[in-house]
Amino acid sequence: MKKEYISLMAGMALLLGNQLAQAQLVIDGATFNNYGAVSNRESYTAVTATASGAYTASSGAVFEHYETDANSLRVNNSYNANGSGGSTDNFNGPAGAAGVQGISGSVAPNFSTLALKNGAASAFNLTNTAGANVFTTATFENGITTTVRANAATGALRFQPGATYTGGLTDAQHVDGYVSKIGNTGFVFPVGSSADLRTLEISAPANADAHLSVAYASDLGEAPNTPSPSIKRVYTAGSWDWVAVTASTIDLDVTVSIPNVAAFESTASNLRLVGWDGSQWLDLSGSANASGVAENSTLTGVVPAGAAISQIGIGSIQDLATTPDLRPFTIMSNVTFSTAETVRPFTVRLRNMRTGTVASDLITVRLYKPTPGSVIALTGASAAEWTITNSGTYYTLTTNTDIPASPLGNSITATVSIASATPSGTYPLRVFIPDLSGGEVVADNVNNNLIIQVFKNM
Repeated sequence: MKKEYISLMAGMALLLGNQLAQAQLVIDGATFNNYGAVSNRESYTAVTATASGAYTASSGAVFEHYETDANSLRVNNSYNANGSGGSTDNFNGPAGAAGVQGISGSVAPNFSTLALKNGAASAFNLTNTAGANVFTTATFENGITTTVRANAATGALRFQPGATYTGGLTDAQHVDGYVSKIGNTGFVFPVGSSADLRTLEISAPANADAHLSVAYASDLGEAPNTPSPSIKRVYTAGSWDWVAVTASTIDLDVTVSIPNVAAFESTASNLRLVGWDGSQWLDLSGSANASGVAENSTLTGVVPAGAAISQIGIGSIQDLATTPDLRPFTIMSNVTFSTAETVRPFTVRLRNMRTGTVASDLITVRLYKPTPGSVIALTGASAAEWTITNSGTYYTLTTNTDIPASPLGNSITATVSIASATPSGTYPLRVFIPDLSGGEVVADNVNNNLIIQVFKNM
């Protein structure tokens, strides 16, 4: 269909009341004033960069956006829907059905009421390089709303002083990108990453021009080094980007909704909200205040006025317990078996074992038989310290005795016999330390597995 260009002589205006745009609505070189109701069910609505091109709305006007193109509203000149008496922009989905809609362009549109109603599971994509402004309220009835993260605060969905929103506070419905808040009222940033809502709430700044922009990402964003004395570790699977476009002139209380961090820190009292100041992670909490370690628990801190914080994360004041690296070393001075010599002594040395192992967390070692008829027997002190069980193709060794985390570790002494009738050839003597042995919590079957080759001669 041929484009309909709204292009009037300078100083004139097109007044719409209860009218329907039946083609692409292109506002080019003139002001399009809406005092009533207008809708567009064609491909897109565009305000071009041509001088004097503009859209204005006031007096309770309504623009029903049914544009079918995902790039629904293209704003490259003034789009001011915040005139006297306010107005509403309803994004109703392509032709009224659920589907992707969005706002592109290079000039931020000004909305009084912005209602995203393009489908409960449909994305609304804000790619306008200058973002978008909401002056009264935004209604999130869509799925995920996105902004261009690389454009940070400039491309954010901005809530002007006093503006509020409804919806947007579930895993399926939030802003995946940047949300900005301007003004001196408290605010909950409805931000998340993909299907994970992770809100950040601030107390009221003192200055009316305080401008903060926040986004959540499922990574850390900054280096995990922690030279701040009280912070020992920083969670690397989630953090909030904190952009103080115009910083608050007073300290701000900050409360975040955390992901499940139990694998990072199982004790809530060890958690702290931390802030990156360009060189280190500062303790923003000062004391224990986390409500738990499960998903959606809260964690609170204070961002000091004037502090150069650029990232907010989750830290712990507790050093991580050393994870055992149960690395076996097998020593056998002579690996050749003959008809006359069918028994060889060998030693398995375990290194880097954590101390403090308890009976419910046995240390386990498997010694695999080189041949089906091989016999392995413990010797010396090992016969008393370890329990050995023939498990078929391997022997299982267990102990409750602590093994020091020292370079020498602990040695298991044993013998292996190969029957004289065994054919000549090369056979593997394998030592394996299974996962969860002695507190091992991370699979590491490269370090925890060793094979030496033994030889049988006739």
